[in-house]
Amino acid sequence: MDRFRFLKKISWMEKFVQKGTEIIAPVPMAPPGTTGLGGFEVPSSKGGTLRSDASALNIGVLHLVPTLEVFPLLADPKMYEPNTIDLTDHNELEYWFTVLSEHLPNLVDIAVASEGGTDDAKRRGDAFARAFSAHLARLMEEPAAYGKLGLANLLELREECLREFQFVDAYRSIKQRENEASLAVLPDLLTELDSLSEEVRLLTLIEGVLAANIFDWGSRACVDLYHKGTIIEIYRMSRNKMQRPWRVDDFNVFKERMLGSGDKKPHPHKRALLFVDNSGADVVLGMLPLARELLRRGTEVVLVANSLPALNDITAMELPAIVAEAAKHCDILRRAAEAGGLLVDAMVSGLDGSKENSSLVPLMVVENGCGSPCIDLRQVSSELAAAAKEADLIVLEGMGRALHTNFNARFKCDALKLAMVKNQRLAEKLIKGNIYDCVCRYEPAS
Repeated sequence: MDRFRFLKKISWMEKFVQKGTEIIAPVPMAPPGTTGLGGFEVPSSKGGTLRSDASALNIGVLHLVPTLEVFPLLADPKMYEPNTIDLTDHNELEYWFTVLSEHLPNLVDIAVASEGGTDDAKRRGDAFARAFSAHLARLMEEPAAYGKLGLANLLELREECLREFQFVDAYRSIKQRENEASLAVLPDLLTELDSLSEEVRLLTLIEGVLAANIFDWGSRACVDLYHKGTIIEIYRMSRNKMQRPWRVDDFNVFKERMLGSGDKKPHPHKRALLFVDNSGADVVLGMLPLARELLRRGTEVVLVANSLPALNDITAMELPAIVAEAAKHCDILRRAAEAGGLLVDAMVSGLDGSKENSSLVPLMVVENGCGSPCIDLRQVSSELAAAAKEADLIVLEGMGRALHTNFNARFKCDALKLAMVKNQRLAEKLIKGNIYDCVCRYEPAS
């Protein structure tokens, strides 16, 4: 009985550390189970075919049709350059090619495991490695061989090569394990957040997004932590001991916009576009609680996710299932998801689904139109372009979307860029800092 009482008192983070054994376990060498959505409907893609993007790499970089629209909230589309890293510098090019080459064996292992470790999967894994290595070798000799080259293009090329050899979602089983472990402790986290004052809660939410962004299978440093079995402990440490000021720290400006100062209370944003990043803790324990806070304040929230899988990034097809599970334990999320059409047929038994409790502010999901860890806002899905027309806040989260690309982008609306830096060279070049430094960059509307 005493042991039972002790277990009941442990924090959500301690529970997550216990659940972490599911995350750091070896990749299963068997076909993964279904990640079906339990009967809940998901946003349907208006285009299931793929096209070649002639404005970037001309080898058939994959985008879902339609992706011809420029993101309408760019301050100056003609001056917009998504890539932050300048690969015309040969030393920079050589460094990032080395990073991608060193990550390749681990990626092949995960891709083969995702297909059950069969002989056929191993053959395709070897073929993928040879093909991608050949592309890197050619680009090293002739960087302009496929058109203008940026780091985002290289990362997208890697994803295309995976799909070319029928590795549709190499991280599927890993994502499922991470989502399940994170969802198991989400109710306790939300309870803790609700016990905090408004100002403390906002800071805790931003800290949570930054700390959870460490769960990134695209970072060599984080992959090493996974293999050492320490990433859960690193998360707990960063979550508990995150000290300000961060390397880039505009939180106070963001807080004043959200909460006001003195007796002056600002109007809430009308609609926020949250560009989410990784599966698991990143989206479940980081971005979803932030979305919930915005909903609580009367802001419509649109979760913007990849159309196609890339590393362990969450996709638009996977998000509704996560929202549905979270909504079972949170009325704010449930009512907003119902209003946004994410939950249908009164899916949560035992919760009051009456009209008087329906939310006036919806929670929605749209696909961004790409299948890369980065995003080029010159080409987004028509759904995202339409959703952006009513938005007055953008949150770009993660290294790919907020640092590798779009760190210098300016927008017509308020923009918040959040990321934990998981590459030492990027930290030195971009923010004059170190690995695991945090970026909280807030820019009012241009």
